[in-house]
Amino acid sequence: MNRPLLLLFLLLGAWLGATVFMWQTAIQNFTVAGRLEISRDEGFRKVVGELPRQDLRAALRYQASEVNRLFFEGWGWVQIPLAAAAFALAWLARAGRAVRILLGTMLAIVAVLAAYVVPETIRLGRLIDFAAAGAAAETRSMFWALHHSYTGLDMLKFGLGLAAAALLLRPRRPRSPEGA
Repeated sequence: MNRPLLLLFLLLGAWLGATVFMWQTAIQNFTVAGRLEISRDEGFRKVVGELPRQDLRAALRYQASEVNRLFFEGWGWVQIPLAAAAFALAWLARAGRAVRILLGTMLAIVAVLAAYVVPETIRLGRLIDFAAAGAAAETRSMFWALHHSYTGLDMLKFGLGLAAAALLLRPRRPRSPEGA
């Protein structure tokens, strides 16, 4: 296996692995908030005092949201150079047109996510964090539409990465000589 191809495969594996880690992190942040909400830990209960349960829940979910916002904003900008490097390595490794198309599409997806979807989701999320359940219905609707767009595009990016990895693992056929 040539060196650029090996580097591309390693980079792609790390990128896809980090994507799964980010999915798990986002889920776990809210899971931990839910666990803390019902925690009977004496120290924690002493700190939160007699805070009404709905206020405690709102504060914990806000904290989980802020951690997720920080992680996803940073991850979005980290993915752009990862995608650009993968795309460049595909050219250097002569990985084939299909792999370059897949990686170029992944680069376009992460650029759209980092430049528009994530910042707008963060902005809208902060607007609805402490809004009453019936308030800001249009903002909530736009937030969830963007949230689902992010999820769908990120899953598409992941699938494209798996397809690129599968193509990289295929045995290459030697080119036949002209006229044979």
